[in-house]
Amino acid sequence: MYRNLTKGIWILLSCILTTLLAGCLQTGEKVKENHQDPDIVLNQYFDALSKQDYDTMVKLYGGDYESLIGNNPSVAKDDYKKLLENYCTINGGNIVKIDTIIEKTKISDEEYVYVLSFKYLDDTSFENGKQIEYTVKKIDDYFKVMGLPPYIP
Repeated sequence: MYRNLTKGIWILLSCILTTLLAGCLQTGEKVKENHQDPDIVLNQYFDALSKQDYDTMVKLYGGDYESLIGNNPSVAKDDYKKLLENYCTINGGNIVKIDTIIEKTKISDEEYVYVLSFKYLDDTSFENGKQIEYTVKKIDDYFKVMGLPPYIP
């Protein structure tokens, strides 16, 4: 009798452990899938911008830093977080959020072009609904946003 009870407990524990491990694997795959979905990457990038989360922006930005380096000579060339922060707070970049994804064009499986309109954090329209193009491109198996936040001199 105890042998059957012990065997039943082991089966139950095995089922619970298998379910927990399956749940963990699915979560890990969802994180990976997020970098494989250009829509999610674009939204995460501008969500990070609106929260001024420059660490996340660095991970999601795939464009060039040369103009940022040139405009911020006192910042180390590899301090990407500080370069993005200065761009958004000193150099004319705007902290905005996506208002509308007006258009999405698939160039290839590894490149998409979006036309976006923005709004400021107080929900007022950015530049009267001005439409700006952004490219999201796969670099080293991850989608990255190629453009900096909107600029107003």
